[in-house]
Amino acid sequence: MRYILITIYLIIIMGCEKQSDLPNIIIIFTDDQGYGDVGCYGAEGFVTPNIDSMAKEGILFTDFYVSQAVCSASRASLMTGSYAERVGVQGALSPWNVTGLDPDRETIAKLLKRYGYTNAIFGKWHLGHKEKYLPLQNGFDEYAGLICSNDMWPVDYDGNPLIGEKRSYYPPMAFWRGNEPSEKIESLKDQGKLTTKITELAVDFISRNKNNPFFLYVPHPMPHQPIAVSEKFEGKSELGLYGDVIMEIDWSVGQILEALKINEIDENTLVIYASDNGPWLNYGEWGGSAGPLREGKGTMWEGGARVPCIMRWPKTINSGRINNKIAATIDIYPTIADIVGHKKFKNKIDGVSLMPILEDYLRQSQGMNCIIIMVRN
Repeated sequence: MRYILITIYLIIIMGCEKQSDLPNIIIIFTDDQGYGDVGCYGAEGFVTPNIDSMAKEGILFTDFYVSQAVCSASRASLMTGSYAERVGVQGALSPWNVTGLDPDRETIAKLLKRYGYTNAIFGKWHLGHKEKYLPLQNGFDEYAGLICSNDMWPVDYDGNPLIGEKRSYYPPMAFWRGNEPSEKIESLKDQGKLTTKITELAVDFISRNKNNPFFLYVPHPMPHQPIAVSEKFEGKSELGLYGDVIMEIDWSVGQILEALKINEIDENTLVIYASDNGPWLNYGEWGGSAGPLREGKGTMWEGGARVPCIMRWPKTINSGRINNKIAATIDIYPTIADIVGHKKFKNKIDGVSLMPILEDYLRQSQGMNCIIIMVRN
């Protein structure tokens, strides 16, 4: 009997040690931020010291792609490691769509749930608004944010009510908590509070879950049109409102990184920063920049599908590295699976693990020579 009790005790201890070795994982995913909107990618005028510091302390990807250069499809690929066509999500879902991410698909959150992670999303979901498609039914324990893009409301891009056109029939916008709408979003001033609100929720989640492995997904609604910024950043940049918005997103990154240090979990936390697609160039100076790349959001050109991506993980990634190999959002799911030791996938996966790149070695069988970029007709 004594031998059995000792054995059980050792198994429990070993299990606890194994779980404590699992890294926290944070994905910060901006909306319509271009390749030319970040200082470390050669942008001029944008103030992004915190994002730039991530690059100095981690690895910057020069050739990082999304599978489809538009909102919902890009997010579906990120969550599942598969091309959007394979998971049944194309283009950008509207409030009138009754479809969403296939509930039978395993998401990053569902996968990590099996390994003892606590999962939260604060920001824009955009993978279906029916209850079965919402985050809490897809592996997340907490959700607060928007279910669609911030322009899917009966208001124009200047904040005025729409009358007599298609978008005037959109339902009012709301900030959701869990499976229910919580607070109304009725003006651009309300939208200007989103980045700060999402950041505060993220920082609070980090402090509440510092003793156990967690997955935190922060898909900012900005800088998708219509852009808005909090009062504390209004007029602070040299590039007008769009520059102010980017400055506030950078502040958000800084707050999240600082929270990791305050809670003494910085070393073993993987932070991934990327955008869902390129800039919405139709809006001129309010639409961002693709830098040296051609075109932007909604196209198959480089400016639409090639986005900034930085990964920081002090325990594993050597600082100041630049990776010129092709990588993509479809690689993030298999990378996370590799990190936790998961080998057998429930669904077809199109991406490959980036761990050989992150750990600065290459397995002969690993790597991607090309990626298929899809555009909806």
